[in-house]
Amino acid sequence: MISVRATDRLFFALIPDETTVEAICEARRKLCKMMGLVGTGVLPHHLHVTLWHFGDYIVPPTAGDIEAILRRASTVDMPPVRVSFRSARSLIGGAFVLHGGRTATDLERLSARLRDALSEPGAEEKRPVMPHMTLLRSPTIVPSRNVRPITWTAREIVLVHGRARPGDAASGRAAAASARPATMAAGI
Repeated sequence: MISVRATDRLFFALIPDETTVEAICEARRKLCKMMGLVGTGVLPHHLHVTLWHFGDYIVPPTAGDIEAILRRASTVDMPPVRVSFRSARSLIGGAFVLHGGRTATDLERLSARLRDALSEPGAEEKRPVMPHMTLLRSPTIVPSRNVRPITWTAREIVLVHGRARPGDAASGRAAAASARPATMAAGI
């Protein structure tokens, strides 16, 4: 039997600005020291908040695939949204994440709007994602801990083309959708 595994993944995310990335990396360093965590940290330029996992691919998606996805996503109203994480904890599977805060409900609503715009009619309805930001992968499981709030305003959703298997190095922006509907910009 031949086993075929997806190699590519497309998902919509919010990307923190450079100043916020620096604050996140500093908070991660302090948390790891305080909690005795060791593991593989997410690279600073890969830090993101997943809003909607669009799909995994056996072959890389084409430019046409990406354009079609962006057209559908352009129907989603996305005003600037305040992102704020106030806790850190381990998830099943070894991810150590930032989560919580007052904006979780706003991010869940945005995730649901993306789901509604991007899901095929008749497809099994997936739940919106739990808003979080993975900081590192660690075999050590730790309980939830309050952290100094990490906050920024997201003004665009980004379609990210990444690797389907954790640990794969390549990842990049496929395109960005502005905070105002129907405005698209080329990405990395």
